[in-house]
Amino acid sequence: MNIALKKDFYRNVYKIAVPVTLQSLIMALLTLTDQLMVGQLGDVAIASVGMSGKIYSVISVVLAGLATGVSVYAAQFWGKRDRKSISGLLGVGLLIGFGLSFLFSLFVFLKPQLCLSLFTTDTKVIENGYVFLEITALTYVPMMLTMLYSAILRSTRHVKLPMFVSLITVGLNIALNYLLIFGKLGFPEWGLKGAAVATLTARIVECLFIIGAVYKFKLPGGADFKDLFSASKPLISKFLRTTYPIVLTEFIWVLGETVYAIIYSRMGTSEMTAMTITFPLQGICIGLLAGLSSAGGVMVGNKLGAGEEEVALQYAKRFIRLGIGVSLVVGAIIVLISPFYVSAFKVSDETHRLGIYLVWVFAAFLWVKVSNMIMAGGILNSGGDSKFVFAMESTATWLIGVPSGLLMSFVWKQPIFLVYLVLSMEEVVRFVIGMARIRSRKWMKNLVGDLAA
Repeated sequence: MNIALKKDFYRNVYKIAVPVTLQSLIMALLTLTDQLMVGQLGDVAIASVGMSGKIYSVISVVLAGLATGVSVYAAQFWGKRDRKSISGLLGVGLLIGFGLSFLFSLFVFLKPQLCLSLFTTDTKVIENGYVFLEITALTYVPMMLTMLYSAILRSTRHVKLPMFVSLITVGLNIALNYLLIFGKLGFPEWGLKGAAVATLTARIVECLFIIGAVYKFKLPGGADFKDLFSASKPLISKFLRTTYPIVLTEFIWVLGETVYAIIYSRMGTSEMTAMTITFPLQGICIGLLAGLSSAGGVMVGNKLGAGEEEVALQYAKRFIRLGIGVSLVVGAIIVLISPFYVSAFKVSDETHRLGIYLVWVFAAFLWVKVSNMIMAGGILNSGGDSKFVFAMESTATWLIGVPSGLLMSFVWKQPIFLVYLVLSMEEVVRFVIGMARIRSRKWMKNLVGDLAA
């Protein structure tokens, strides 16, 4: 890569990755604040929110897969400056997204205790957690709208708006948490119910702000009804063929994560609580580096859409090296701060000890998790290589991660931190396969060269 190209690379990484990273960090800090506030209510409350969060993640990652499919095509359309096709693409995404999010929201709202019982047999967790889950089920539709409009904005390099909106809504969520969980300033003391109401309010406000700003400032995606649903049949067909493996990949992945959560919860409440308190830290770390994955998808996709394949390949390789370097540094910092982080939660001594060990395992695998996030979520999908990504992800999860987790926990009765360590080896398998695919160049496709809305 010559000097001019390097400068262009890092300039664009800064413009795209930094706002996306800040937004991801803001959302991760919100999760951490939620957990710390709810954590003052004890182990059962923490586990209740953790289980509810796992159910939330089922629909959120499926919608994230849909948003990724939208962003893949939007990035390539933006590379050839085809704004009308972007609007039609968004319309297709909205129709699919509304159907998925509404049906899931309805089911969880009507059957919250049934959903929780899939994860745990602890009656206290089910009795305390169902109210939280019932209310947060109403956030799924506004979350879908926010995700799809944000995907369009990021793919067209309008990345600052989602960041600022997230900053505002996170501040609102934290304030409402404080008021409604603990009953401050004359507000009712609702505990877990208060945390759920705060989350619902913030998600609705976030959705309204994003869509309102898109139309007010005439940004990509701010189309009238006619353009929004004007996608051509070839575009719809090709979009669906590329996107369904992405959605399936996310769904298969979250099913694997769900099995992991069931494994942890069936090992005991202390084990589940210890794992749950690591989730906010994991979210912060992944959020810190999520910008590299988003920037990789946008920048590589733009170059592929413009027909610059060699530059796209150089960008891809540099993104992977950058991700490994930064995540190694972050992992070392995590190890150093782990005792202080876990001590912020009011938990038993056994939960505290297990929590520290689990944080250490996460830190050891962070570099490979980030590399896989950049390769699968950003680079390979940017070229429409979604079927390969699906095969790679599902194979690693269901042939390595899930079987090893079940054996380690239920057959060999190992402690939770060793279970987590062994099942995390699936990340190493993904990394080896992903790197081989990057070098093969088979993923490099111009998806929009012959398409228009």
